[in-house]
Amino acid sequence: MNRSTLGSLILAITTGVTLAGCGQNANSQMDSPTIRAAQAKPSQIIPTPANTLFGAAPEPNGTMWIVAGSPASHGIFQLDLSQKKVVGSVSVSNHANTIAESSTGILALGLSTSHTGAIEFLNGSSGAPLNTVPVSGPVVSLAAGDDGITFYALNGNNTAKSIAIINAQTDKVETSVPAPYDAVSAVPTPNEDSLYVLEPNGIVSQIQTAGGHISTQFPVGHSGRALAIGPNGHTLYVLKGQGSVRNVAVVNLATESVTKVLPAPANTQNIVLSPNGQILYDVVGAPSIGNVQSFSVR
Repeated sequence: MNRSTLGSLILAITTGVTLAGCGQNANSQMDSPTIRAAQAKPSQIIPTPANTLFGAAPEPNGTMWIVAGSPASHGIFQLDLSQKKVVGSVSVSNHANTIAESSTGILALGLSTSHTGAIEFLNGSSGAPLNTVPVSGPVVSLAAGDDGITFYALNGNNTAKSIAIINAQTDKVETSVPAPYDAVSAVPTPNEDSLYVLEPNGIVSQIQTAGGHISTQFPVGHSGRALAIGPNGHTLYVLKGQGSVRNVAVVNLATESVTKVLPAPANTQNIVLSPNGQILYDVVGAPSIGNVQSFSVR
């Protein structure tokens, strides 16, 4: 699909749902088909430090790492999802703003200054640093591949962005794939032959990892912020929002269409899925609050 035909395909359905709980939720009103009342509340809310910035996908053992902090101090925090509390923390660089974890237990932190970026690898159990790999620009988003060793770092500035494909065994950038200059999030498909890349205008591009060719583009609704992909590669979840309003579009990738919209708390920064793809975790952060909220997507 080319860009000239995208405008006529963008949907604008506006049924809102009010969320309640802990003062962090807000009406979800953007491009939203009707949401059943049972979906409107999180199944759990886990407190995290204020200024929570990003969360990694949960491990099979029920723990999850998040990165949080003020400009003066950053840390990574390990959550026990069953106990609903932080069970460990490690101080990290104040430039850390994103985090991802591989299925083999390798943690990766995205580091950003005003002009530079890097990926720092850490031990997934202890948080101990292992190595650092420079990338070409500030890191915007970070995702782990299903092979357990590859990480995908969207990086760059307001005029140019790319996705660095990094091997955590060799600590090297294997290749770099061009991305739209305004891209905000990128996730690999399960077989890692392509990436889905989101722009703020709600356009999702599928980009081939070999050669960087755009194979398709489709709209999911305005104000795109972050992506998560289901473990079977059939469903894409798109966090959208402006100001205090957030929601998550559920996209059928076979038809490239939004099938429903899930509520999301205000100040949701990114979204991740449980290993089985049945629970969506919304990572919430602002100067005075932080939490992780879970929603069933079955």
